[in-house]
Amino acid sequence: MIILFSIKILLFYMNHLSTNGFAGIDQFVSMLEESLRYETGSFILSNEFLLMEALDYSLTVYNSYRPLDGFFIELKSLYGNERVDILRKHALSFINDAILTDVTLLYSPSQIALASLVYSAEQNNLDISDYVKSLTSEDSMLDKLLQVISDIRKHLQMNYKFQITSTKLKELEQKCHSIGKHLESDGEEDSADENQQEGRVSKRRKTVDDMETNATNG
Repeated sequence: MIILFSIKILLFYMNHLSTNGFAGIDQFVSMLEESLRYETGSFILSNEFLLMEALDYSLTVYNSYRPLDGFFIELKSLYGNERVDILRKHALSFINDAILTDVTLLYSPSQIALASLVYSAEQNNLDISDYVKSLTSEDSMLDKLLQVISDIRKHLQMNYKFQITSTKLKELEQKCHSIGKHLESDGEEDSADENQQEGRVSKRRKTVDDMETNATNG
């Protein structure tokens, strides 16, 4: 009965996702009795991909470029095409960098797109604060939105600190190539030593065998 119940909840969860439902697993199972939440949640996470495979399910991965275009369309009506064209370059660069990090796993595409827009506006000395404020009607929600934007930018800045320049990358490649060659030469020398040792052992065995043969004949 418990497994049948879990399968029904799994199907309900998949239907929820297919209709653009964005509730996380913890939020989804919160509607159940507390004693069933952990077990049911674990069952869903363990079997959702098996169910997708059985149904030949297709997944759509959304990136930040689409919501960025939506922001640009709105900004054109407010500030004109020229200002939007100025914002585009740095905003796209910001998203390109974000894709190379785990930011896309921590924040929604629209949040990353908005952060790229704010970043680009600062880089080009443009004020879009009125537009950002218009995205929410409550001051508390605005504060949360600005905090998310700040967190995304800090996350990317932290990744920038660990970026490797092309020159440094070439140095590392040369070192790895040199180490590889050294290991190969060591392996060849070890193989040669082993062959020599085997040859010596074979000679000793042959000598012992000859001595035994001569002793028998004698």
